Amino acid sequence: MKFAPSARIVAQLLVAWLIAALLVLPAAMSASAVEHPIEHPGILPKDANCSSCHANKTKGKSVHSAMAIPCTVCHLATTEGDMTTLILSMPKEKICFACHEKSAQSQRHKPGAKGQCVDCHDSHNSVRRSLLREHARPS
Repeated sequence: MKFAPSARIVAQLLVAWLIAALLVLPAAMSASAVEHPIEHPGILPKDANCSSCHANKTKGKSVHSAMAIPCTVCHLATTEGDMTTLILSMPKEKICFACHEKSAQSQRHKPGAKGQCVDCHDSHNSVRRSLLREHARPS
């Protein structure tokens, strides 16, 4: 003989599942967004951009236009005392497409289609064209 679960048990299981999802999801999201947390001494001004403290990030054969906008467009900043920690605001596989459109050309470029942009392109500046890293390899 089969018994149908009562509505109360189903509701309790659903609530337990939702609570578990709400507890696990933020940790999973932040873990996927954090590539390498950067500790930055001091408190960052609200609208600081990278060049406010890192002039070398505005030099090179190619400089990302995002260097002129606040750091917090791409990074989450958390300040505790006199130390600010920066992490990516979203997973590295998605962050470029927050501003850059997924074009037909980027979809044909296999690393771009997979969201692996930063494996070959530096997100700040480069001594090479197109923000290419020194270790970049053609697909």
